[in-house]
Amino acid sequence: MKQKGFTLIEIIVAIGIFTAVITMALATFLNISNIQRKAGALRAVNDNLNFALELMSREMRSGKNYCFFACSTPDAFGFTNSQNENVVYRLHQNSIERSSNGGISFLRLTSPEIKIDNLEFIFPASLQPRVTIVLNGLVSNPKIGELTLNIQTTISQRKLGQ
Repeated sequence: MKQKGFTLIEIIVAIGIFTAVITMALATFLNISNIQRKAGALRAVNDNLNFALELMSREMRSGKNYCFFACSTPDAFGFTNSQNENVVYRLHQNSIERSSNGGISFLRLTSPEIKIDNLEFIFPASLQPRVTIVLNGLVSNPKIGELTLNIQTTISQRKLGQ
């Protein structure tokens, strides 16, 4: 008489194969989850720096009287914006700060996880007023580790002779 069903050996082999497949699937899922978490943290850092540089660029482009009084130090830049506010951007305690009252009080623009080591404003002598911003720093985030930043952008004034 033949009995229907699986032998003990077949069941053990099937459980072993099932366990191996589930383990590989779980490892893949955890790896993808970790990569997604790192990408989110990197995106947040990028958004923060993008906000700071875009704010500076937008105001400088429509500003006038470049180098209002802050040009005595290479890590500060002053000008008059389109609302006639005396704006100053500077590097202070490893972060970019902005003042809209001529340097009396400042507001931090970059998050604490971004450590700016060097912020330099370069003013080449030319007919069209322009400023080159050079930024070097380090991002220290437990999700993404440490990342070195090297950013440079040049902004020219929109109106000649302002």
